[in-house]
Amino acid sequence: MRLSFPGITRSDEPFLLALYSSTRAAEMELVPWNEEQKTAFLQSQFNSQHQHYINTYPNGLFQTIVFENEKIGRLYLCELEDEIRIIDLTILPEYRGKGFGREVVSDILRKAQKPLRIYLEDSNRAVSLFERFGFCMVSDEGFYKLWECDAPANKNLTAACSAM
Repeated sequence: MRLSFPGITRSDEPFLLALYSSTRAAEMELVPWNEEQKTAFLQSQFNSQHQHYINTYPNGLFQTIVFENEKIGRLYLCELEDEIRIIDLTILPEYRGKGFGREVVSDILRKAQKPLRIYLEDSNRAVSLFERFGFCMVSDEGFYKLWECDAPANKNLTAACSAM
């Protein structure tokens, strides 16, 4: 696959909002709000999340994922002192399950010289993807779990993760 990762710009905001909204679609079906209320809520939540990421990771790489000149997702990464943090990896629903996430994670692991970490929710269907790459849950923080793969020790990408 030929993926590229251009840095986000202001012109990407509508796409990024639609991408974020796609992650909350099932939840929005359950609330008794009209479309205007849902849109306002999603815009507010997206703005808060985006600002949190920018403030928390000022040296982060905030990128769109592009396949064949089409934006299909976002990848936010930050190299910290003792780890590489995947801040966020989200793929549009119509591109999920087609190997894009696998390619992105594989590429990050190949290049990583430090442990790779990501926070995931239990309900995130990508948990199985990260487990296949040898990620193990290292911290249970309630709603979010911190997963880690010691990339330098796992260059062949075959490490198995024992249950916690």
